[in-house]
Amino acid sequence: MSDVEALREATEGLHRRVSEWAAAVIGVAEESGGDSTDALSDPRLEAAQDSFYESLADFEESTLPVLGLVPQEQPVDSDAALALTADDFFLHFVVGVPEDAPSPRLDDAFEIVHQAGHDAAERLMDAGFEVPTFAASRGELDLGGLDGEDDT
Repeated sequence: MSDVEALREATEGLHRRVSEWAAAVIGVAEESGGDSTDALSDPRLEAAQDSFYESLADFEESTLPVLGLVPQEQPVDSDAALALTADDFFLHFVVGVPEDAPSPRLDDAFEIVHQAGHDAAERLMDAGFEVPTFAASRGELDLGGLDGEDDT
């Protein structure tokens, strides 16, 4: 794929994600009936926002080669390269609270999940593994086409 084609694809993805984010905002606002507390705690907003920012990063990355701001081939310093065989691992929790519970309860659940991520990373490193990064998120899981299906 050429640099221009990659930029076109990233641009289409960015447009799609901003439309999804706008639809989520409108939908959540309508569902909340004007209650900003309920609206702001809706995990769909954060998930849509995260997807948008991922697409924005892809777009920004795709603009650089088209503008000639990065070399087409960058030499790899074999001494500086991280020699690491790695894989991604995932846990997925669906956490619920009764409808009459205050919304911050789910914020508390997220903090517990996030702390568990720190604990797991520390245990893995104590066992001799490298953990270059880990992330905790809240909202719908977006595998971005990893399931083999077309997202369009």
